[in-house]
Amino acid sequence: MTGSEDRVSARARLRWMLHWGRESNQPPGPLGRARALGMVVWILFIIVPVVSAITNKGSGTGHVLAIAGAVAFSAVYVWLVMTWWETDTHWRSLALVGVMLVLAVALTVADRPSWGFLFTYCAACVGLVVPSDLGMPAVVLCALTAYGATVAGGGNSGTAVGFAASAVGIGLLLVLMRDLRMRNHQLMEARAELALSAVAEERERFARDLHDLLGHSLSVIAIKAELAGRLLKLDPERAAAEVADVETVARESLREVRQAVSGYRQPTLDKELEGARVALSAAGIAADVQRAPVTLDPEVEAVLAWTVREGATNVIRHSGATHCQVRVRAGLADAAVEVVDDGDGPACLRGEEVHHTGNGITGLTERAEQLRGRIEAGGLPEGRGFRLAVSIPVNAATAG
Repeated sequence: MTGSEDRVSARARLRWMLHWGRESNQPPGPLGRARALGMVVWILFIIVPVVSAITNKGSGTGHVLAIAGAVAFSAVYVWLVMTWWETDTHWRSLALVGVMLVLAVALTVADRPSWGFLFTYCAACVGLVVPSDLGMPAVVLCALTAYGATVAGGGNSGTAVGFAASAVGIGLLLVLMRDLRMRNHQLMEARAELALSAVAEERERFARDLHDLLGHSLSVIAIKAELAGRLLKLDPERAAAEVADVETVARESLREVRQAVSGYRQPTLDKELEGARVALSAAGIAADVQRAPVTLDPEVEAVLAWTVREGATNVIRHSGATHCQVRVRAGLADAAVEVVDDGDGPACLRGEEVHHTGNGITGLTERAEQLRGRIEAGGLPEGRGFRLAVSIPVNAATAG
């Protein structure tokens, strides 16, 4: 599964958990129980219209129709409360609200004006299902309908105003509650997105660090092992020394990898310069290392140290050079590392932009950009040789 698919799956799982309170294959948590209790309370309220219709004094067809209307109103209400949160049933929820309004108007006008209290239920459902930007106007329209239906049914204006005010109060409360719920939902999704992004960035950082660590160390090990193999018969003592160096480099690499896993590793410029000198010499490449005696911020120094390591690794692996110069300079504005060789350079780098290069240069570019630095990588104008240069503002870490 790719990283993008991982993110899609994580988002879908998050939305499911946000709605139900936790995963479906586990017992309901506090949020799920609270939602279930809220549904039960809402559904219990709808018993009132049915009880009112049955206990109302009346006889004949009108009474039966009133009971049927109240039962139908309650059934539609229960259906709506049980399904309003399902995003794929939004239009059905709006239709159910419309049916409730029609039944409320019919009962209030045709039977008795006291049915005007049904509009409170209608306003509550309007607040639940109507989009937030239209919620308030929809609730006010529902309240005006309650007033008009109550007056048309024979009720006085005071009763009509009471029903309308009740509808407005409950409706706007549900609009606010729904808006708050949606904002909390969006906040939780945003937090989940930030967590996913942080994990992805950490994975990229870890992969970049391991590449830089192992790429350099394994190159040195391979070169020294090859040299030891050639010297084994000609000069056993020197071959043994090279094997000992291989062991030392391997142990050092293991230590650095362990530190990288623990998140405590921070390369130093002096150490990388010395490592580059040793590695280049072992590869038969004359090394000229120049270092300005300046103390740098640890983050700036780390990027320059990675540059030395990546530059030396590329020279050893790809250049076929006989001479390499590593210069470290530092001024008031910025500090820089420049690695120049007289070889052919990596085929993927000759004449190409930095974003077309391999993983090492790509990782180095990302490190430099984090500190507002600049990287240059390409062949020399005279046609032979390759240059890698990185410059970082000396105050970049503090400013960042």
